Amino acid sequence: MVNLYSLRMLLKTSNFRQAATIAFICLLIALLSIVFSNRLLELIMRSHVRDMILNDVRAQQMYDRLLSSERVVNELKYREPFENRKERHPIVIDPQGEPLWGDAYLLPELNCLENCTSNWRHASMTDARGNQTEILGLLVPLADGGHYFSAYDLRPMLERTRIIPLIAGASLLLVLLSILLTSLPFSRRNLLRINRIRDALAQYASGNHRVRILVDRHGDEFDQLGNEINHSLQRIDRLMEEVKTVTSHIAHELRTPLTRLQSRLLNAADQLNGDARDEILQAVKDSERIQSLFRAVMRVGEVETGRCAHQFESVPARALLEDVREYYLPLAEERDCPLQVVCTDDYRIYGDRSLLFQALANLLDNALKYAPRGSAIELTACNRGGWQTLAIADRGRGIPKELNHKAMERFQRLDTSGNIPGNGLGLTLTRAICDLHGGNLQLTDNSPGLLAILQLRTLSQDASALLP
Repeated sequence: MVNLYSLRMLLKTSNFRQAATIAFICLLIALLSIVFSNRLLELIMRSHVRDMILNDVRAQQMYDRLLSSERVVNELKYREPFENRKERHPIVIDPQGEPLWGDAYLLPELNCLENCTSNWRHASMTDARGNQTEILGLLVPLADGGHYFSAYDLRPMLERTRIIPLIAGASLLLVLLSILLTSLPFSRRNLLRINRIRDALAQYASGNHRVRILVDRHGDEFDQLGNEINHSLQRIDRLMEEVKTVTSHIAHELRTPLTRLQSRLLNAADQLNGDARDEILQAVKDSERIQSLFRAVMRVGEVETGRCAHQFESVPARALLEDVREYYLPLAEERDCPLQVVCTDDYRIYGDRSLLFQALANLLDNALKYAPRGSAIELTACNRGGWQTLAIADRGRGIPKELNHKAMERFQRLDTSGNIPGNGLGLTLTRAICDLHGGNLQLTDNSPGLLAILQLRTLSQDASALLP
């Protein structure tokens, strides 16, 4: 499985695709060249045969052998022992139309049709042995009324010439295959370097901010890219450190005054009665909300930057869902909302248990807030579309499709009436947890209600992403 994945990734590299494209173009040009050269060789061969026939006729004419059929026959008999071209087929016909020399089966083809404009004859036929022949010859009238037909069978000649482009094409094909095979090591090396970059970025996103990409000072464009990424990571580290310092300073400066403010308000409330006491207690609740909001913002920042403590491992999904159900069971019973867990006992997911618990808790908290009383809420875990998923489904009002993305932004609350408590950071934190796990958060229509799905990468996906 791993080898097949590695091979598939190797064949998808741009280096191999470029080599394959060049090889395909060259192969296409080679095929066209073979067809064109084959046609060109046929024309050259026919022209050469015509020249040989004309030379033969001129030689016969030079020695006055075209005066009678008998002279031509005598000349052919004299030359026969020395003739080494089996493709040559001379025919001599007497004035009465009877063959004196040559293959008689060619005689029917000598009859000129109405569209004949010269004494040249070119015809394809089957010889006495059933073999295909292609005869090209010149019909020369003799002085005694006979005819001399000097002809050659083109087929053996053309078959010998066709070997040349076929050999050239086969050689070129071997060269192209060699190019493809030669490109594989380079493609594998480039893929390995890309996977190292991806591995480094994945480790950085997971919280290992000391990781850097190994580069060669005098390297190619991949090393240049690695240098730029390293510079960017260093700048991100510096900016994050500055933000962390400022945030920590603000947290330290505000935590103590807020705590003291709550203590003083509680002391003042103990000394008062009536409306004044109620107002002070309300102020205490407001300060608690401020502290809760501040902790939520800090938590979102930690998760988004990967600075939160996390450890990925194989987690039993049903046990995780049961823990979330048990935690929110009192609130669910208060609203009369049954919590149903749908998951097989042996199903496991890959991730950080505490972070996934927090993400599910945020989703279930929202479901209990917006689901109508008496409606069931379903907690599920299964594989969907190649992803490991955790989902919370309710029967509430749901979220319009066009507002799904807005609902996951910071401090965005679709219900602004103030009747339902919240700070607009629950879905933001959940999405950040999904991003940390290499997945994403999807909000879909449950018809009616909302189906919130945590898509998480599988262990095999994490491992295969790092393969060379």
